[in-house]
Amino acid sequence: MDNTTVLAERKNSQGFTLIELVIVIVLIGILSATALPKFANLTIQAHDAANQGLAGAFNSAVGIAHAAWIAGSGSTGSGATNITLDNGSVHVNSLGWPDGGVNLTATPAACSTIWVGLLNSPPIAGCSSGCTNTCTTTSTNGCYIVSASGSVCTFTLSTNSPITITYDMSVGAVSFTSQ
Repeated sequence: MDNTTVLAERKNSQGFTLIELVIVIVLIGILSATALPKFANLTIQAHDAANQGLAGAFNSAVGIAHAAWIAGSGSTGSGATNITLDNGSVHVNSLGWPDGGVNLTATPAACSTIWVGLLNSPPIAGCSSGCTNTCTTTSTNGCYIVSASGSVCTFTLSTNSPITITYDMSVGAVSFTSQ
C-alpha cells in the first residue's frame, strides 16, 4: 500500500462531524422537552387515582357495615350497636352508619377509629392531638389529617395536597376531592 491509500482510508473513517453531533443533541433535547411534562402529569394522575381508590374502598366498607347492621336486624329499631367485620368490631349509630361510638357527633378521635375499623391496613389517619396516631401538615409519610364538624369526618392528605375524603355519618355519604 502506498501513502495516499492509507491517508484516504484514515480520512474516510474519522467518525461524525461536529455539526452532526450537535443536530442529534438538539433533537434529543426537543424530544425530552415534549415527553417530560407528560410523565410528570402521569405521576399526579397516579397519585390521584391511588387516593380515589382509597376513597372507594372506604365508601364500600361503609356500605358493607350498613348492610351488616341491616342484616343483623338493625333496621327493626335495635339502635346503635357494634357490628363485626374482618378488621374487628365497628360501632354504628342508630341509623346503621359507622360512627366510632359518638352517635352522630364526630370527633377526630372517633373519625380515626372509623377509618382504622373499616379499612385493612390503611394509611395513618391521625390528628394533631387527642388521637392514637399523630399527623400534621409537615408529615411526609402520606398520612391523613383528621378533622370533624357536626356529623362529618374530613380526612386531608398531609403532603400539602388538596386531596380530601369526607364521610358524613348521618347518611353514610363518602366523597373525594382532588387537584
